[in-house]
Amino acid sequence: MQDRQRALLTTTFGVLLLSPDALVLRWLSMDAMQILAWRGLLMALGMGCLLGLRLGRRLPHAVARCGWTGLGCALCYGASTVCFVEAMQRAGAANTLLIYSISPLVAGALAWLWLGERMRWYSVLAIVMCMAGVALIVSDQAPEANLAGNLLALLAAILLALNFALARSRPLVDTSPALILGALLSAAIGYAVGGPPQLGPSQLAVLVLMAGLVLPAGFILIQRGPRNIGAAEVGLLLLLEIVLGPLWVWLLLDEAPTSTVMLGGAIVLTAMFAHGVLAWTQQSSIRQQ
Repeated sequence: MQDRQRALLTTTFGVLLLSPDALVLRWLSMDAMQILAWRGLLMALGMGCLLGLRLGRRLPHAVARCGWTGLGCALCYGASTVCFVEAMQRAGAANTLLIYSISPLVAGALAWLWLGERMRWYSVLAIVMCMAGVALIVSDQAPEANLAGNLLALLAAILLALNFALARSRPLVDTSPALILGALLSAAIGYAVGGPPQLGPSQLAVLVLMAGLVLPAGFILIQRGPRNIGAAEVGLLLLLEIVLGPLWVWLLLDEAPTSTVMLGGAIVLTAMFAHGVLAWTQQSSIRQQ
């Protein structure tokens, strides 16, 4: 099997591992901050173990090498996680994931404004379309709609994008070890606000499996993808989570999105898909030259 085929398979598998996250968060159906306390701690432990296996004794040096940029990444990632979990409880899976999915494009805009990176015309168009779709989702007037939850999802996307932009500002430094600190920060906030977590044995078992093993493994697999395939292809594969996440919740918990959310989501997904295809086509033409 060629490196490219292996990268496509591992990235796809990584995305599939992440897709039940929304289902677990909705199934737990308890205070978001108490979920966050356990989720953040387990994520930190899982990431620490996986990075420890990869880096061995070099892990402390890798953490220190992140410097102030890594601290910024940790703060943004931790705050984004807090907003994401709270948004999932307030606004539901479909709204949260659809709004959250625009973070790569927001990161591109931040890199253009801050780092002076070139922005393609189709990226600008995709951002405009995504913001229109998000505005439609946020404006939903259905009885079950939650404006605060939608705004928290948008804030989570912006904070995650800022984390990406900070990481891009130091391309020679691997800032992934800083995510351990970010996960611990989210756990501390969850414990401080929500108090001692109150989880039953079955809930704790599912959360340990998802946050302690499945999510860290998924993130590690996705992170390896860009080494052998283009970022545009990774972006297209990530759309699987945006489609599958709400689908699992819809099928198993009967949480159906409203027609307004579906229309706004269709605009967002169309813009993201078209952007990924155009970027992929351009990358392929450059490689053939």
